[in-house]
Amino acid sequence: MNVFEKAELKDIKESNLKQILDWRNQESIRQVMYNSDIILMDQHVQWFKRLQKSETAISKIFYYDQVPYGVLNINQIDRINNKCEWGFYIGANNAPKGMGTILGFTSLNYIFNELLIRKLSAEVLNINKKSATFHQKLGFIQEGLLRKHIIKDGTYIDILLYGLLKEEWEEHSVNIQRMIEGRYL
Repeated sequence: MNVFEKAELKDIKESNLKQILDWRNQESIRQVMYNSDIILMDQHVQWFKRLQKSETAISKIFYYDQVPYGVLNINQIDRINNKCEWGFYIGANNAPKGMGTILGFTSLNYIFNELLIRKLSAEVLNINKKSATFHQKLGFIQEGLLRKHIIKDGTYIDILLYGLLKEEWEEHSVNIQRMIEGRYL
């Protein structure tokens, strides 16, 4: 079984909620989110209930070799214009190096090839250099900047706006696939 057959996205079940909440409440995850507050279980359950009814949002757990490592969130799904936004994170502290790239590759193929999205957007806090570099590695183009857009720890920070078109992903995904294959096969 190759690396791509081991990677999968699965629907979130109620039994996954505690693990996802534990991941989301880690300091390293919270500090790069719009909302860096600790999320309580009842708030998390309400999010899950809204998600189940939503026609504009999808969330999945990322598994590799049957082990859960992270989360994919797809929001603002617009079927008229075939566009959406995404967010993701590797939550497992024991995740092998490179799981983020495999999560990204798997998620982008799902978004563009299964959901048939034409354009994917992302918002990255300018303090999250790792995510900005990651988006660029995956082929995203910085399309804009929201100056002093949100307040974090008493300071207003900028938000970087990224976009990726399906045809750009189709071209760039070959390089990402080769990189993953070179590392894991």
